[in-house]
Amino acid sequence: MKKMTLFLAILILSRVGIAYGADTAPNGLQNFFLGTSNANTANINQVLGLLVGPAGPPGAAGVAGRDGFMGMNGVDGMPGAPGPVGQTGAQGIQGVAGVAGAPGPAGAPGPAGPAGPAGPAGTGSGGTLGYTGGTVGLTGCATNVTIDITRKFTSSGFKLQAIVVGGIPAGCIGQNLLIYATDASVDPDKTVKCTTAVTSAGSISVNSTSACVIDGTATPVTDFFWTSGATGTAISDLDPAIGVEIAE
Repeated sequence: MKKMTLFLAILILSRVGIAYGADTAPNGLQNFFLGTSNANTANINQVLGLLVGPAGPPGAAGVAGRDGFMGMNGVDGMPGAPGPVGQTGAQGIQGVAGVAGAPGPAGAPGPAGPAGPAGPAGTGSGGTLGYTGGTVGLTGCATNVTIDITRKFTSSGFKLQAIVVGGIPAGCIGQNLLIYATDASVDPDKTVKCTTAVTSAGSISVNSTSACVIDGTATPVTDFFWTSGATGTAISDLDPAIGVEIAE
């Protein structure tokens, strides 16, 4: 502070001294380094003096300015033109043959064949006697019925247990089912007729509970079907032809 005061005092005094000793001409020009001159002097260009000091150190970097606002997204460009179609590639090599698939399931059984020709006429009034091994064609209340034989294995072989007639329609209820079967083990052959009442539609089993007689007579037969032990007709002795009749 004292140095600053001293410097100002010297500067003021020097200015006062210069002003006191200056020319009294009204248009004087003063140069602190080369003296004074009047404005009416032929050469009024004065020499300018510049004191250049040493370069100062670079200043500190300024504070970075704030980021500007984010610009708007540009408009999407137009889609490019489709490229040319490529050339067709070469055909690939033949693939290996696949493994053969498993065989499919068996198909459904085909429809039943047409009924065989009618057998000799029976004595009943409601049907026709027919002989066959599986399906019987009738006239009257039933058109076709099926025949199935059930057997019983005994100590002396298979014996006839029952003859089952299926496919009897409801229109036959109230009539009689007659079965004709032949035992060929005797001479002459013994043909047995068994009668069972039709009480319901569907299947009827003709067995030892049915009323059986020798055909053409009233002689009852009680051992034609198996009941117990070794009774009943041997399957090997049974004639394969079986007659069926439905009559009133």
